[in-house]
Amino acid sequence: MTGRVIIRLMYQTGRVFCLCAALISLLQTSKMASAEDLGRKYPASLEYSKQPRGYDSTTTKEDVWSLNSFEFKLTDKFEIQLGPSQVVLGRHGRNVLWAAVFPETPGEIVTADAGKGEHVSSIWLRLHPARVGELFRASTVTKQGDSKWIEQAVALARHKMRSSWHQGGKPMVPLRESLIFDLETKAGFRRFYAIDTRQQTVKYVDAFRQRALAVAVPFKTGVGAEIFDKVWNAFDREYAMFVIKPEVDWQKLRDQFRPQAVLAKNNRELANVLSEMLAHLKDLHVYVQVDGTYVKGFNRERQFNASPAAAAHLIGKINQVKGMRWGRTEDDIGYIAVDSLSKETLLNQFESALKQMQGTRGLVLDIRANGGGAEPLGQKMAGYFLDQPCLYATHQYRSGPKHDDLGSMQKRRLIPSQDWYYRGPVIVLQGEKTMSSAEAFALMLAECPTVTTMGDRTAGSSGNPRRIDAGAGIIVNLPRWIAYDAAGKPFDTVGVQPDIRVKTTPPDFTKSSDPVLSAALQRLRNPTENQPGGSEETLIPRK
Repeated sequence: MTGRVIIRLMYQTGRVFCLCAALISLLQTSKMASAEDLGRKYPASLEYSKQPRGYDSTTTKEDVWSLNSFEFKLTDKFEIQLGPSQVVLGRHGRNVLWAAVFPETPGEIVTADAGKGEHVSSIWLRLHPARVGELFRASTVTKQGDSKWIEQAVALARHKMRSSWHQGGKPMVPLRESLIFDLETKAGFRRFYAIDTRQQTVKYVDAFRQRALAVAVPFKTGVGAEIFDKVWNAFDREYAMFVIKPEVDWQKLRDQFRPQAVLAKNNRELANVLSEMLAHLKDLHVYVQVDGTYVKGFNRERQFNASPAAAAHLIGKINQVKGMRWGRTEDDIGYIAVDSLSKETLLNQFESALKQMQGTRGLVLDIRANGGGAEPLGQKMAGYFLDQPCLYATHQYRSGPKHDDLGSMQKRRLIPSQDWYYRGPVIVLQGEKTMSSAEAFALMLAECPTVTTMGDRTAGSSGNPRRIDAGAGIIVNLPRWIAYDAAGKPFDTVGVQPDIRVKTTPPDFTKSSDPVLSAALQRLRNPTENQPGGSEETLIPRK
């Protein structure tokens, strides 16, 4: 080969090399142009708060993104890898509070203490808003995603929300270093990992393993209409509060939502239709479940006017069993918090705690965290503070097919305990989280002669409901009575009012500060003429 030929080949090869380099550069530029920086699109403005606070979250078609891959690795302790996927973001304003990732084909748990090698069908990710760009790198986010994934993501969110970083069914802002990877696997297991990126730790929680989100059940033609009619007719015949909710046009709601029920393809779609219709009742006791998962429905913002953690700072040593806490201050003021009325065994615990209040100057009975349970249990507890039988509430059921067909007023009475009587001054703390049977408990206690109620209004929701098994895994809660206080006034939506209102805002409550409890303690330490102090014989046997 001559020198001239060699030079010509070198020249041509150089041109090809330059052309290839140009094409590679063009492809890289194109790829970079298609990348989406989610950190910029969703700038964080919320931060973790020591006082629990839940935020409303929303998801629109603009919050669905296509990923060419998704992976996360924490040293040699935890690693997952997914191929092409869709990610759906739940946000408050522009703050991303959760993400649901759905791979086109199942991904893999590469490294973990449990679940290694299993195939991932979805990821529920709880994250600090400032980390969205870090977790979903711009190089992996290719374009806007398919909005069909929104419904499945929202269903996943409802199912997962009760397990991590939530308050009142709403997502909270977690610590920046905290990540929750909550995985559904192809094998039907749920794998839950709590990760601390600062401490470089991974905690696996096996308690959720058998609580995977159930697959939607397809319908045969006509099933959706049949289930809808069963639910609508049950409310039409039994729901008593139509008479105090004249703004609700029940027939019009049937005409609006029944065609949607007919078109529902599966039980989840129908459950959403039912929940949307029932939300017009604005009743906290009305809810819909599908395959054990609550469907988003009516909710009213209710402030929690308490800080359970502050009790130890203000009272001293706090004893605790599930559903109840109690203690005693150094200057002999008793404290009992009844957080639930769901366990009959609490009665013995309550009596035992009350006996420890012998000789106290007074007692704080805290029911601010009590969401209800069994009213008869509340009656037995309240009987320890009563000197003679009394009427504390009334109610009415439906008695006929018309919405204003109501039966006679049923009286609910309270009788004193036969065993013990606490006759010292009692301050009952209540608030908007005090709901259902706990509101009846508040009404009982308000009738006791030594009781003063403090705090805020209660939730305003009582209904003695029954559960409708509608079929196809759908359960609907149907309240059946109108509840009234002892004076005959309905307290739905307005709640039970306290004797003394203590105005507060969420920032007032910290791990060491609870202004409602502080106000109660101050009142007991400085008794008025009408509210005398206690004595050594605060608790006396009746027998």
